[in-house]
Amino acid sequence: MDVRFDARVTAIFGPSGSGKTTLLDAIAGLREIASGEIEIGGKTLFSSVRKINLAPQRRNLGYVPQEGALFPHLSVRRNILFGSRRVSRGAAAQSMSMEHVLEILEIGHLLDRSVTELSGGESQRVALARAILSRPQLLLFDEPLAALDIGLKEKILPYLARVRDEFAIPMIYVTHNVTEVLTLADWVLVIRSGRLMAQGLPSETLTSSRAIRAMPEEELENVFTVEFIEADKASGRSRARLSSGDEIFVPYVPTPAQRNIQVRVRADDILIATQRPEGISAANILPGTVRNVEMIEDQSLVRVHAGEIFCVRVTAGAITRLALHEGSAVFLIIKTRSFQLL
Repeated sequence: MDVRFDARVTAIFGPSGSGKTTLLDAIAGLREIASGEIEIGGKTLFSSVRKINLAPQRRNLGYVPQEGALFPHLSVRRNILFGSRRVSRGAAAQSMSMEHVLEILEIGHLLDRSVTELSGGESQRVALARAILSRPQLLLFDEPLAALDIGLKEKILPYLARVRDEFAIPMIYVTHNVTEVLTLADWVLVIRSGRLMAQGLPSETLTSSRAIRAMPEEELENVFTVEFIEADKASGRSRARLSSGDEIFVPYVPTPAQRNIQVRVRADDILIATQRPEGISAANILPGTVRNVEMIEDQSLVRVHAGEIFCVRVTAGAITRLALHEGSAVFLIIKTRSFQLL
């Protein structure tokens, strides 16, 4: 597999057993490989031809596994300081301090605790701080949110986005979760059975036929960055604006610190109509145009441009009954509660 990682955050996406962790471990030097070359920033880490195989500790990489892998006999402070003992190298080290990392990850109040007293989300943030303070050339993430429940995942994702935006450290992020890819990554590689199936911009690639075949049906989602307009607690909803200027209603959220927020909606939670509906409870009715209709195995996927590109999954019978085809004028119907805030 010939793979290049040039983006700020590159996601490796695929189902369990596809080879995601194998690839990550090969980069980290944690797995023996028979042949090939691994190079980062002009430095060769592995070359079967030139007989180069740097030990993991000499590769200057930060690694955050699923469970955090903290030292249970050390306090939070000593776990974090363990990372900072490594030699500082690269541009990232020039603009990084322990205080700054603690502030970004909001874990300063945990320093004197035993790691055995931490929640799953706190443990992952401590592990992330330790990795950042090792001043790596590259951060590697092996499904860091896989062991967390949905509520914790949604709390940790913003911290990962802060790290991405605050520190000049490129990342490789392994996951089988579509939302994590669309929220964090600039580029995605889709692999299956050890083969590269597709690569490109996440919003385009993850709705390609090859990518959809590699993901569970329930994970096909639309994720958008929207501009927060106003909150209405009495009605239980907030108003937001898509990049196109179209407005949508999402579940109530107090006015956020930043105007831009991310929302998601499952492909199965969107209805399509060929006429504007009247007298319904759904607050979001978006006019749009069908970009294409595609049969993928036993699924029918309709891509609709309605300010953004929405992927909608319907039955084959609905395609026939509504006579949907490229260029069809349609309306998307989305309940306020179908949008989830990230």
